[in-house]
Amino acid sequence: MKADLETLATDLEGAIAKLNAAGSDLPAVTAEASSALGTASGKVDDAVEKLRSSAQGMNELADKIDAALAAGDSETLKNLLQSNAEDIAAALTAPVQMERQALFPVDSFGSAMVPLYSALAVFIGALLIMVAVRPEIQASTRERLLDPRPRHLYFGRFGVVALLSLMQTTLLGLGNMLFLKAQVGDPLLFMICFWVSGLVFAFMIYTMVVAFGNLGKAIAVLLLIVQVTACGGSYPLPIMPDFVQAISPWVPATHVVDALRAAMFGVYQNDFWLSMGKLVLFLVPFLLLGLALRKPLEGFMRFYVSKVEESKLME
Repeated sequence: MKADLETLATDLEGAIAKLNAAGSDLPAVTAEASSALGTASGKVDDAVEKLRSSAQGMNELADKIDAALAAGDSETLKNLLQSNAEDIAAALTAPVQMERQALFPVDSFGSAMVPLYSALAVFIGALLIMVAVRPEIQASTRERLLDPRPRHLYFGRFGVVALLSLMQTTLLGLGNMLFLKAQVGDPLLFMICFWVSGLVFAFMIYTMVVAFGNLGKAIAVLLLIVQVTACGGSYPLPIMPDFVQAISPWVPATHVVDALRAAMFGVYQNDFWLSMGKLVLFLVPFLLLGLALRKPLEGFMRFYVSKVEESKLME
């Protein structure tokens, strides 16, 4: 029992010491809170005083107008309305004014639309490369190679596509900055976004064409149509239908638009590099398709091509 009482006494002494320490801090905390409340109260009082002054001025003007109307004094009424036209218009159109401070200002509507149209242009450019370039090398060229593996042919042919893509996106990025004079906060990040997005789009479309032939081009066109709405470049995603918001993160153009906005108008919490990372992740399923799934799909593609040729829809 004595040991328990001693333990209880020790605990009480510790609690009393903590209360004393907290009590010593209370005056400082109270002073800070009082100062903050005093500042806020002063601002509220200033706002109230301005509102009262404005209301008093409007009441006086209204009384003068009523008196002129009652007396039928059109000249006085005309002078009152003319001399206070700006005050009356301001009070009627904007009774409450809001001070707006833009954290990431945009100079023009044209600059605001650059991310959308540039992302679509990069995708269309990659698609046109695959229209102009054959995905397979010629048989005569292949015979001169020393036992090439399928992966060697796959990546080697993409090297040509990648070079064309880099030339294309460089011209597009420089054209935006030098010819269109678009607002660009960080030119280096701006160009990196064009180069990376062009390579990713080109690799995606190249792999689809290698695996599915002309059907791959049709899939790319369908993906382009989906991205026009789902990338969030024209309208904010929160006002779009739920299904559009659901598919938006799964289309690559969404992350290109986000990265371009960060490069043009200001980076916030590494959002540029996060968008670039999400874009690069789209390479993973297409690498799997090009290296592992393309061979098992060859039988289906031969069947598909034969049926298309029989239909004579594509000569």
